[in-house]
Amino acid sequence: MKAMVVREWGSPSILEVVSHPKPGPGEAVLKVKAAGVGLTLLNMRNGSFGGSAPRIMGHELGGDIVEVGAGVSSLSIGQRCAVYFYLTCGRCRWCCGGRETLCENFGGFVGVHRDGGFAEYVCLPVENFLPIPDGLSYEAAAIATDAVNTNWHCMRERAKINPHDSVLLIGAGGGVGIHGVQVAKLFGARVIAADVSDEKLALAKTWGADETINVKNNPNLVEAVMQMTQGKGVNAAIDYVGHGSTFQMAYDSLSISGRAVVVGVGKGDISINPRKLMLSEKIITGSRHSTRTELIETMEVMARGIIKPVVGMTRHFSEIENIFDAIKNETLLGRGSLTYE
Repeated sequence: MKAMVVREWGSPSILEVVSHPKPGPGEAVLKVKAAGVGLTLLNMRNGSFGGSAPRIMGHELGGDIVEVGAGVSSLSIGQRCAVYFYLTCGRCRWCCGGRETLCENFGGFVGVHRDGGFAEYVCLPVENFLPIPDGLSYEAAAIATDAVNTNWHCMRERAKINPHDSVLLIGAGGGVGIHGVQVAKLFGARVIAADVSDEKLALAKTWGADETINVKNNPNLVEAVMQMTQGKGVNAAIDYVGHGSTFQMAYDSLSISGRAVVVGVGKGDISINPRKLMLSEKIITGSRHSTRTELIETMEVMARGIIKPVVGMTRHFSEIENIFDAIKNETLLGRGSLTYE
C-alpha cells in the first residue's frame, strides 16, 4: 500500500510503498477515507511526543473496517469508524473511572507509538475504532476525533462553561480554536476570540464569536479583555497556543473564581502570586484530549448539525506537506483535511 513515511523525527514525510497491515488478535484494519491535520502533528514529527521512526503518522481518521483479527466480535466488515487517538489499557482506575486520558499504563499515541493513517490502511486495537453515526461524513468524523472532541472535554469537564460565562479563547482561529468557538457557544457562553490576524478573527466571528481581539494590533490582551468585561475579567480563559506568555495572559484575564485552561503545547512558564490565587480562588488546569465516550458524544452532536467541521485546506494524503507548510506559516484557517481517492 502507499503511505507517507517519516524516516526520522524532524524530517518531512515521503511517499513510499509499504506492506499492507495484517490484524493480530483483538485488532482490525481500517481503509482510510479522510484525515484531519493540525499543529499537533508538527510537534509529533519533531519528536517531542516520543516514539520511534520510521513512522506513519496520522490519528484524526475516518474510514471503513475491511478486516478483523481473531477474537473480534465488536466490529464488522464495512462498518464506518473513526479512530480514538490514545492507546490506553482500559483496566486501571483512571480508565475505569472515566478519565482514560490519564491511564496509568498509557501506551502512547496513534501515529507516534504505532503507525497511523497517513496511508491507505491502518491497523489498530479494536478499542480504538468507534462507529461513525449515520449522517456524519468521513471528513467530519475525522475532524471530530481531535479538533472537536478536545473542546467538548475542555469546555464541559475542565473549564466548566455555562450560559452565564464570558470566555476568552486564545488562538481562536486555529484548527482546534475555531471549533472551540462553536462548542463554547453551544454551552451558552459569551465568546471573546483572540488571534494574530484579521482573517482568523473574521473566521471566528463567522462561527459565533461575540467579540474579537487582534493581538498583533493590540498586544495588551489583558487590558482589552478588562475593557470588554467592565474590569471584571472573564470567567474562563482557554489557551490553544500554550506558551508561557499566552497562558500568563489567560490567567491574568480571569475574574474572581475564573478558570484558566491550557490546551496547546508551547514553551515557557507563568508567574503566580500564591496569596492572590488563594484569595481569588482562581483555578489553573490543563485539558487533555477526551475520553472515548466524549468522542462518541461529539460525533452524535455533529451528526445533528449543531457543530460543523471548519476546513480551510484540503489535499490528497500524499500532499500533506503542503498543509504543514500552511500551518507553519500561520496561513491555515481552520483545520486541514486529507482525501484518499
